[in-house]
Amino acid sequence: MDELLDILDERGSPTGEVVWKSEAHRRGLFHRCFHCWVAGEDAAGFYLLVQRRHLAKDTWPGYLDVTAAGHLRSGEEPLAGGLRELEEELGLRVEPGRLVSLGTRRIEQEMPQGRDREFHDVFLLLEGTPPGDLRLQEGEVEAVLRVGLDEVEALGAGQVSCAPAKEYAGGEASDKRVRLSDFVPNEDGYLRRVAGAARRVLAGEEPGPIF
Repeated sequence: MDELLDILDERGSPTGEVVWKSEAHRRGLFHRCFHCWVAGEDAAGFYLLVQRRHLAKDTWPGYLDVTAAGHLRSGEEPLAGGLRELEEELGLRVEPGRLVSLGTRRIEQEMPQGRDREFHDVFLLLEGTPPGDLRLQEGEVEAVLRVGLDEVEALGAGQVSCAPAKEYAGGEASDKRVRLSDFVPNEDGYLRRVAGAARRVLAGEEPGPIF
Protein backbone atom coordinates (compact mmCIF):
# COMPACT_ATOMS: atom_id res chain seq x y z
CA MET A 1 0.00 0.00 0.00
CA ASP A 2 1.42 3.39 -1.00
CA GLU A 3 1.31 6.23 1.50
CA LEU A 4 2.65 9.76 1.87
CA LEU A 5 5.90 10.12 3.83
CA ASP A 6 7.86 13.05 5.25
CA ILE A 7 11.33 13.21 3.71
CA LEU A 8 14.41 13.71 5.88
CA ASP A 9 17.96 14.83 5.22
CA GLU A 10 21.01 12.67 5.97
CA ARG A 11 20.99 13.80 9.62
CA GLY A 12 17.33 12.85 10.10
CA SER A 13 15.91 16.38 10.03
CA PRO A 14 12.69 17.06 8.08
CA THR A 15 13.19 18.70 4.70
CA GLY A 16 9.55 19.75 4.27
CA GLU A 17 9.19 17.50 1.23
CA VAL A 18 6.35 14.96 1.21
CA VAL A 19 6.31 12.13 -1.35
CA TRP A 20 4.71 8.74 -1.86
CA LYS A 21 6.53 5.77 -0.31
CA SER A 22 7.14 4.23 -3.73
CA GLU A 23 8.83 7.42 -4.91
CA ALA A 24 10.93 7.67 -1.75
CA HIS A 25 12.24 4.16 -2.41
CA ARG A 26 12.78 4.79 -6.11
CA ARG A 27 14.71 8.02 -5.47
CA GLY A 28 16.52 6.80 -2.34
CA LEU A 29 15.11 9.52 -0.08
CA PHE A 30 15.49 9.27 3.69
CA HIS A 31 12.29 8.73 5.67
CA ARG A 32 11.28 7.48 9.13
CA CYS A 33 9.99 4.08 10.27
CA PHE A 34 8.87 2.49 13.52
CA HIS A 35 10.34 -0.83 14.70
CA CYS A 36 9.08 -2.74 17.74
CA TRP A 37 10.55 -6.03 18.92
CA VAL A 38 8.35 -8.08 21.25
CA ALA A 39 9.99 -10.16 23.97
CA GLY A 40 8.50 -12.28 26.71
CA GLU A 41 8.87 -15.13 29.15
CA ASP A 42 7.03 -18.43 29.35
CA ALA A 43 7.61 -21.84 30.94
CA ALA A 44 10.47 -22.47 28.50
CA GLY A 45 12.26 -19.24 29.35
CA PHE A 46 12.95 -15.85 27.74
CA TYR A 47 12.15 -15.44 24.06
CA LEU A 48 11.97 -12.96 21.20
CA LEU A 49 9.15 -12.89 18.67
CA VAL A 50 9.98 -12.28 15.02
CA GLN A 51 7.64 -11.73 12.11
CA ARG A 52 7.58 -13.65 8.85
CA ARG A 53 6.73 -11.10 6.19
CA HIS A 54 3.75 -11.94 4.05
CA LEU A 55 4.52 -13.85 0.87
CA ALA A 56 2.81 -11.16 -1.22
CA LYS A 57 4.97 -8.28 0.10
CA ASP A 58 6.83 -6.33 -2.59
CA THR A 59 10.03 -6.27 -0.49
CA TRP A 60 11.61 -9.30 1.20
CA PRO A 61 8.53 -11.56 0.94
CA GLY A 62 8.64 -14.50 3.35
CA TYR A 63 11.75 -13.24 5.16
CA LEU A 64 11.96 -12.93 8.95
CA ASP A 65 11.91 -9.42 10.34
CA VAL A 66 11.21 -7.20 13.34
CA THR A 67 8.03 -8.22 15.20
CA ALA A 68 6.04 -5.15 14.11
CA ALA A 69 7.17 -2.31 11.87
CA GLY A 70 5.95 0.27 9.44
CA HIS A 71 6.56 3.59 7.76
CA LEU A 72 5.49 6.71 9.61
CA ARG A 73 2.89 8.55 7.60
CA SER A 74 3.31 12.23 6.85
CA GLY A 75 2.77 14.23 10.05
CA GLU A 76 2.72 11.12 12.26
CA GLU A 77 4.77 10.95 15.47
CA PRO A 78 6.85 7.79 16.14
CA LEU A 79 4.86 6.60 19.16
CA ALA A 80 1.48 7.27 17.58
CA GLY A 81 2.51 5.49 14.39
CA GLY A 82 4.08 2.69 16.36
CA LEU A 83 1.01 2.01 18.47
CA ARG A 84 -1.04 1.95 15.27
CA GLU A 85 1.31 -0.61 13.70
CA LEU A 86 1.22 -2.86 16.79
CA GLU A 87 -2.57 -2.94 16.73
CA GLU A 88 -2.82 -3.39 12.96
CA GLU A 89 -0.15 -6.08 12.59
CA LEU A 90 -0.48 -8.02 15.87
CA GLY A 91 -3.82 -6.97 17.37
CA LEU A 92 -2.07 -5.50 20.45
CA ARG A 93 -3.37 -2.34 22.11
CA VAL A 94 -0.47 -0.97 24.11
CA GLU A 95 -0.01 1.99 26.44
CA PRO A 96 2.82 4.24 25.20
CA GLY A 97 4.69 3.97 28.51
CA ARG A 98 5.26 0.24 27.96
CA LEU A 99 7.53 0.81 24.98
CA VAL A 100 11.25 0.86 25.81
CA SER A 101 13.30 3.01 23.47
CA LEU A 102 16.42 1.37 22.04
CA GLY A 103 17.52 4.37 19.98
CA THR A 104 17.42 5.39 16.34
CA ARG A 105 18.93 3.23 13.63
CA ARG A 106 20.07 4.63 10.24
CA ILE A 107 20.16 2.25 7.28
CA GLU A 108 20.89 2.41 3.56
CA GLN A 109 20.05 -0.68 1.56
CA GLU A 110 19.68 -1.62 -2.08
CA MET A 111 16.26 -3.00 -3.03
CA PRO A 112 14.57 -4.07 -6.27
CA GLN A 113 12.54 -0.84 -6.31
CA GLY A 114 15.58 1.41 -5.82
CA ARG A 115 17.39 2.31 -2.60
CA ASP A 116 15.90 2.13 0.87
CA ARG A 117 17.24 4.89 3.15
CA GLU A 118 15.54 5.01 6.52
CA PHE A 119 15.76 6.14 10.13
CA HIS A 120 14.23 3.51 12.42
CA ASP A 121 12.84 4.51 15.81
CA VAL A 122 13.47 1.19 17.59
CA PHE A 123 11.50 0.03 20.63
CA LEU A 124 11.17 -3.09 22.77
CA LEU A 125 7.89 -4.34 24.24
CA LEU A 126 7.62 -6.93 27.01
CA GLU A 127 4.36 -8.74 26.29
CA GLY A 128 2.75 -11.76 27.91
CA THR A 129 0.16 -12.56 25.24
CA PRO A 130 0.84 -16.11 23.95
CA PRO A 131 2.12 -15.92 20.36
CA GLY A 132 -0.71 -18.14 19.15
CA ASP A 133 -3.28 -15.64 20.46
CA LEU A 134 -1.98 -12.70 18.43
CA ARG A 135 -4.27 -11.45 15.65
CA LEU A 136 -2.03 -11.23 12.58
CA GLN A 137 -2.82 -8.70 9.87
CA GLU A 138 -3.91 -10.40 6.67
CA GLY A 139 -1.75 -9.49 3.70
CA GLU A 140 1.02 -8.10 5.92
CA VAL A 141 2.11 -10.75 8.42
CA GLU A 142 2.45 -14.37 7.33
CA ALA A 143 3.35 -15.71 10.80
CA VAL A 144 5.17 -14.99 14.04
CA LEU A 145 7.98 -17.16 15.38
CA ARG A 146 9.03 -17.65 18.98
CA VAL A 147 12.82 -17.99 19.26
CA GLY A 148 14.56 -18.52 22.61
CA LEU A 149 16.66 -15.53 23.62
CA ASP A 150 19.82 -17.60 24.08
CA GLU A 151 19.38 -18.99 20.57
CA VAL A 152 18.70 -15.54 19.10
CA GLU A 153 21.87 -14.12 20.63
CA ALA A 154 23.97 -17.04 19.43
CA LEU A 155 22.47 -16.80 15.94
CA GLY A 156 22.96 -13.04 15.72
CA ALA A 157 26.56 -13.37 16.90
CA GLY A 158 27.33 -16.05 14.31
CA GLN A 159 28.03 -18.65 16.99
CA VAL A 160 25.51 -21.13 15.55
CA SER A 161 24.30 -21.73 11.99
CA CYS A 162 20.64 -22.23 12.90
CA ALA A 163 18.28 -22.05 15.87
CA PRO A 164 15.05 -23.85 16.83
CA ALA A 165 11.84 -21.85 16.67
CA LYS A 166 8.09 -22.30 16.99
CA GLU A 167 6.08 -20.76 14.15
CA TYR A 168 2.47 -19.63 14.64
CA ALA A 169 0.29 -19.13 11.58
CA GLY A 170 -3.36 -19.69 10.75
CA GLY A 171 -4.17 -20.96 14.22
CA GLU A 172 -1.52 -23.68 14.06
CA ALA A 173 1.98 -24.05 15.52
CA SER A 174 4.90 -25.88 13.93
CA ASP A 175 8.54 -26.48 14.78
CA LYS A 176 11.12 -24.76 12.58
CA ARG A 177 14.83 -24.11 12.39
CA VAL A 178 15.85 -20.59 11.36
CA ARG A 179 19.10 -19.25 9.95
CA LEU A 180 20.48 -15.74 9.88
CA SER A 181 20.01 -15.82 6.10
CA ASP A 182 16.25 -16.18 6.72
CA PHE A 183 16.17 -12.62 8.08
CA VAL A 184 15.98 -9.39 6.12
CA PRO A 185 19.70 -8.62 5.56
CA ASN A 186 21.49 -6.16 7.83
CA GLU A 187 25.11 -5.24 8.30
CA ASP A 188 25.03 -3.73 11.79
CA GLY A 189 24.44 -6.78 14.00
CA TYR A 190 20.83 -5.73 14.44
CA LEU A 191 19.51 -9.05 15.74
CA ARG A 192 22.39 -9.50 18.19
CA ARG A 193 22.02 -5.96 19.54
CA VAL A 194 18.27 -6.31 20.05
CA ALA A 195 18.63 -9.69 21.75
CA GLY A 196 21.18 -8.24 24.16
CA ALA A 197 18.91 -5.30 24.98
CA ALA A 198 15.96 -7.64 25.52
CA ARG A 199 18.01 -9.74 27.93
CA ARG A 200 18.94 -6.66 29.96
CA VAL A 201 15.34 -5.43 30.14
CA LEU A 202 14.02 -8.86 31.11
CA ALA A 203 16.63 -8.93 33.88
CA GLY A 204 15.35 -5.58 35.19
CA GLU A 205 18.29 -3.57 33.88
CA GLU A 206 18.44 -0.51 31.66
CA PRO A 207 19.04 -1.49 28.02
CA GLY A 208 20.75 1.74 27.05
CA PRO A 209 20.59 2.97 23.44
CA ILE A 210 21.95 0.29 21.11
CA PHE A 211 22.53 2.66 18.16
